[in-house]
Amino acid sequence: MSGMTSIYVGVSGLQASQTALNTTAHNLSNVYTKGYTRQVSINGDRIYINQGATASGYKQVGLGVDVIATSRVRDILLDKAYRTENSRANFYDAQYDAVTEVYGILGELNDEPFNNTLLNMENAMKEMAKTPNSETSQAELVMYANQFIDRANAVHEELIEYQNNLDKKIKDIVNRVNELGEQLAYYNEKIAGVEATGIEKANDFRDQRDLILDELSTYVSITYKEYENRYVNVNVEGVPFVTDTGVYKISLEQLDGEKDSSFVSCVWPQLDGQEVFDFSSGIDTSDPSQMGSLKGYLFARGDFTAYYTDVPNLKDYDLTTPEGNEQYNKDVQYYMENVGSCTLVRAQALFDNLINGIVTMINDVFSPTIKGMPDGVTSFTDADGNTYPDDEFYLEENIEYLDMTTSTGADGKMPPEELFVRDNTERYIEVTGDDGNTYYILNRKNSMGFESLYKCGNLSINQKIVDDYSKLPFTTQPEKEEDFAKSAELVERWGAKFTNLNPGSLTELTFNAYYQQFVFEMGSDGELYYNLAVNEADAADTIDEQRKQITGVSSDEELSNMIKFQHAYNASSRYITVISEMLEHIIERLGA
Repeated sequence: MSGMTSIYVGVSGLQASQTALNTTAHNLSNVYTKGYTRQVSINGDRIYINQGATASGYKQVGLGVDVIATSRVRDILLDKAYRTENSRANFYDAQYDAVTEVYGILGELNDEPFNNTLLNMENAMKEMAKTPNSETSQAELVMYANQFIDRANAVHEELIEYQNNLDKKIKDIVNRVNELGEQLAYYNEKIAGVEATGIEKANDFRDQRDLILDELSTYVSITYKEYENRYVNVNVEGVPFVTDTGVYKISLEQLDGEKDSSFVSCVWPQLDGQEVFDFSSGIDTSDPSQMGSLKGYLFARGDFTAYYTDVPNLKDYDLTTPEGNEQYNKDVQYYMENVGSCTLVRAQALFDNLINGIVTMINDVFSPTIKGMPDGVTSFTDADGNTYPDDEFYLEENIEYLDMTTSTGADGKMPPEELFVRDNTERYIEVTGDDGNTYYILNRKNSMGFESLYKCGNLSINQKIVDDYSKLPFTTQPEKEEDFAKSAELVERWGAKFTNLNPGSLTELTFNAYYQQFVFEMGSDGELYYNLAVNEADAADTIDEQRKQITGVSSDEELSNMIKFQHAYNASSRYITVISEMLEHIIERLGA
């Protein structure tokens, strides 16, 4: 019996060495396979045979070595740490991408920053102050005003275009996330099927599953756990995404509401359209939930295209009254939640606020208005019989009418021309007051009856002035003299305090200072996002290097192992040969 037992020992050695050689060869063939994890054969004792007993225990004879498992060399704690850092790095990288794009659109990354356009406008006004009725000065002002409004509209259009591109990117990411969910479900079934008997390990399938989890972590915040049935259940933002019953995909729904946005939102269909992400806390670097490029791009894109009306300006509120304070605080809260935390929305709103301020200032100098109703007048009537005040756009406190003491163009006609016009919108409506006099009230609707604002995308240079510079209102009435006071007022108001940049700063700024502060804050945010992204990426890379030291395949080490296992195989083979010769000798020589 002991002789046959020795044969078993030798055979088990051959089998264990052959398995180790196969595993080593498999490692070598996957040196450059992405996501591959080094495998090792784990050996243990085979069963023992009892051959009698003594007072101290049983006499046992072993049957050799057994291959317990072929296992992957992997550290699940490093996997979790890597995916967390990778997810945070991609969140801030998405934010940095958005800021960089805004900088590029403003021209701050090349030789044509928007600030040059503002300086050209300022210099043209200063020249006008010297000789208001000089055709050369007028032509220069009109030329730079045209460049200013064209560039402003182009910047805003590019911001909107990039916002639309982010929306497309978000759709692509969601589709990819859902694809990864399907792949996880597929490999869950494969792994469970292979390992159902408990004899074989689906190591290569597990590598693919881990690779998918790595990629998924770049897009969304995930948590996961493997259960006894070999299935990995994955949660996205705390909600089940992949389970043993299937994949609960993220859906895209078009945003709606008062902003009429065409952008998409990420929702859970199984939870009655619940939003996947919570944006209520804004961007907070201490918030551990800010993970994944999908959430980062959603933050950067925002939910709508913003204009100056989305920025609460202090000058628009009467803070001496409780009602004014309440409304201001309400609007500030709206700004912080919906505008201030979203890179593109904030850039659009603050930039349009600047353009509206400049356009409104120049137009108000050229064609000034008086707010409220004239003394003794309670209503106006236009040529079509419409009366004012009459609706939400023409409330009594919102009525503005032309100051008839202003200068005009060389032709002396009233009302004087404005420099910048709204699309399909005349500046004034000619009306008759109930006192019998003619007035010109500021028009708030376009020719289609919709509200018309002095905002980017709705502005252009006044073509009447482009065609005839003499229509610039620098001629006093009735004296018909050159109006130096008006041209000086342009320069003075350009250098005057305009408004605060945002509710977070109460300091009022000039137009130039406003733009510079706007660019500085965007740049400061970009630097913060860049540093956070780099730090998180460095941490992820460091952890990944630690993972690779454990999981990676070293060809030198594997070749060394192959030689070792080959020697072990040869030794087992030699051992069996010796045992065979011994048995042959016993049977043939001694047995006779």
